[in-house]
Amino acid sequence: MTNIQLRQLKGVMASCFAGSLMLLFLLWSWSSYASASLSATPSNPRQNDTVTLVGSGFTPGERVSVWITYPDYTVYAVAEVVTNDDGSFSHPYLPDFLGASFTPTGRYTYTAFGQQSGREVYASINVDIGQGAPPSQAVSFTTETRQGHQGATFVFRGSGYAPGETVAIWLRYPDNRVNDLGHTTAGSGGVFEYVLRMGGAPVGNYALTAYGMHSASTGIAAFQLLPGDQTRALGSATLNAGPSSSTQRSYLTFSGAGFQPGEVVTIWTTLSDLSTRWVGDLAVNSDGTFQANLYTNERDPAGTRVYTAFGNRSGLRATANYTVVPGK
Repeated sequence: MTNIQLRQLKGVMASCFAGSLMLLFLLWSWSSYASASLSATPSNPRQNDTVTLVGSGFTPGERVSVWITYPDYTVYAVAEVVTNDDGSFSHPYLPDFLGASFTPTGRYTYTAFGQQSGREVYASINVDIGQGAPPSQAVSFTTETRQGHQGATFVFRGSGYAPGETVAIWLRYPDNRVNDLGHTTAGSGGVFEYVLRMGGAPVGNYALTAYGMHSASTGIAAFQLLPGDQTRALGSATLNAGPSSSTQRSYLTFSGAGFQPGEVVTIWTTLSDLSTRWVGDLAVNSDGTFQANLYTNERDPAGTRVYTAFGNRSGLRATANYTVVPGK
């Protein structure tokens, strides 16, 4: 090979090497500086509206995980979508995916995370209360007690409905979420009674709706739930929950003492809205102590709560404060 040919070959190789470096640089620059985005439309929906999520700036054909953070900082998965050839996606989404008729009102935040690119973007919406039918003047729907404590029983009476018709019943909570309570049937005179026991539900203002499926008559009865103590303690024991605070998706440790040896202790938590949730039952050791671990996941609402341990045989009760911090 002549010197001229050798120089030409070296020139071609140098040009290819420079071109490869330029291509790598361009790819690195696009990966480093391309910005992803996420939008949610409409930004101020009413309950039961459909929200459309539009993402862009991801890698073409990339799998993107989408989740939603509720007003109380609980987190739920929404979907996994695959982006189009231009790195975008569009996903219509109804927030009531948990089976509830209506979601709570407040601020929600969607998160979209690209599993290959690592890009993470957010979009927020503010959900307002949905429009419902106003009370009908032709019917009467009232409660005997407008105010009661947790654990109380409320009795409702409806009249003016069509004889023998099916009446749908639903309950609106203080945070404006709605729970479908099923159906009842009006008597031959268009009258019915409905009994509702309120256990450890959130404290606040409620509204029970009775809707005639044939007459389309709507009755609404409002009532207020106050804090109530549903257990009578015969004495005190000791309960510690540590650490005193931690983020979602972490463990806390219970340690109790002073209970009756061998008895079963029931543990429940009182959340920041004063609603209660059963945690579990466990057996006390021979020295009157117990220890247990509890995992708080992303579906545990953030805020300060009180854990209660109650001895089912001794009637001894102990409490401990704990704070759940929103996860990152």
